Amino acid sequence: MELYNINNQLRINTSNSEEFYKFETFKSFSPEVDARNNWYVLINFIANDKNNSLRLYVKDVTNLGFTNSQVSAIQLVRLISQWASTSASTPVSVKSPFIIRSTGAALTLIPANVASISFSSTGTANATILVNGTTVIVKPGETVSYDAGGINNYMPGGVFYYNTSAVGCELLIAYVAL
Repeated sequence: MELYNINNQLRINTSNSEEFYKFETFKSFSPEVDARNNWYVLINFIANDKNNSLRLYVKDVTNLGFTNSQVSAIQLVRLISQWASTSASTPVSVKSPFIIRSTGAALTLIPANVASISFSSTGTANATILVNGTTVIVKPGETVSYDAGGINNYMPGGVFYYNTSAVGCELLIAYVAL
């Protein structure tokens, strides 16, 4: 299952279907765990709240790098929350620059929607980034950049991860978030 923020809607793609849910119909969403220790995000809707909830099992989400864990369930809730809060009917015009110098960090998510992002390997060991599920090795001295192009274009949160856990690894990450 793949999740996307498309046209102010949560798009769910599976191998044989595609579903859309308008964020404005969401009443609440929260991380939950079932009796078999499978983590999921429970989405309740404004109409028929308790009778028509949606369960998104974290382990089934294939395009955002999540695992079956409480941490991943919380990250997915935060991502959906961010998507829902930035899906206003008017274009988002406020952009904020961020910079992170990371060393010794395990796999870490960039949860924000980003207009552009750059990863520069400033350490002595290779760094690892995940881009939409694809692993990219960034060698010392290399820089990898992505730009969504256009004034209101962006890449959705949950597309970029980084790992600087290797000894001597350091990344300087600069991005513009919506």
